[in-house]
Amino acid sequence: MINNYYLLPFYDFLNLENIGSGAFAQVYKGYEKLPSIAPLHKYREVALKRINLAAITDPAIYKTTINEVKIFSSLDHKNIVKCYRSFEEISPFSQIRYLILVLEYINGGDLHLCIQDRAIKQFCFFHEYEIWYLFEQISSAVYYIHSKKIMHRDLKPPNILLNNNYFVKLADFGLSRLNLAIGGQAKTVCGTPYYMSPERINEEPYTFASDIWSLGCILYEMAALKSPFFGEKENLSSLIQKIRSANFPPIADRFSPQLEYLIESCMNPNMEERPTACEVFNAAQHMNNLWVKWLNEQKNEKNKNEENIIMTEKELLSSSPKVSTSSTNTFTQQIVCSEFFFN
Repeated sequence: MINNYYLLPFYDFLNLENIGSGAFAQVYKGYEKLPSIAPLHKYREVALKRINLAAITDPAIYKTTINEVKIFSSLDHKNIVKCYRSFEEISPFSQIRYLILVLEYINGGDLHLCIQDRAIKQFCFFHEYEIWYLFEQISSAVYYIHSKKIMHRDLKPPNILLNNNYFVKLADFGLSRLNLAIGGQAKTVCGTPYYMSPERINEEPYTFASDIWSLGCILYEMAALKSPFFGEKENLSSLIQKIRSANFPPIADRFSPQLEYLIESCMNPNMEERPTACEVFNAAQHMNNLWVKWLNEQKNEKNKNEENIIMTEKELLSSSPKVSTSSTNTFTQQIVCSEFFFN
């Protein structure tokens, strides 16, 4: 339900600046005056998503738009963009009806821009510890929404916002589905082809496992600085075939076998064999903790220069044991058990 608490017209927000637009909506950066009984008011920086309801003639899209409001208002997680409130207004100039979401403003761009920037700089790859730091946060947000029976359905780097400290905020629930029962299946086709699972490409029923496929695509892209299906944009049939068969190049061998294995597990063409969001998060959290521990140990060592630290990191990765995909252990045992990780 739309929250009309202390309604303010759209034009009462200060210093509005258009920072993005889509088919039905525009996004602004601005400042909101907070309610106060004192003479001096406080302001907070916000992002305003202004949706033109009159432009939405398709009932399905209208339902999705209203769904976004319901979803945003129900979520409370450190790695998900906050929706402070929402309201409807009628423009005094055009009499057009708008739905306005007042959102937390994130000032560091998004993961897509971050990856693009690194690729432009002659493939300035992420260090593996950076990948795990980011991916733990991403998987934490997805684990949270899945626990709330919410499927995101459009997980991709542009929807992963970052602040200046690389703190992740998952955004854009416009394609989410609320109240999907455990084991339930959705049938609509939507989302971005590069990150769509085989079952969605085939227009088959799909589950929360489709979000896991997308997580695998995102993890791959952070390692390779390109989509696992890069180069197939102009050839849709070839792209579809590669997605169906999970046919993508391996990541560089400078990365650990644990990273490679997690990507392959998430991007299993059989959705029933993919890990759950809980398992993915546990694996990412464990790996991130190990990297943090290792980096702290390196910082505490005396008489070590940066070149020696980087060499030690490479030696460490090359000596990591390969995780066997033929093991009969569960995914959690294969990924999370410390015997598969460096000390």
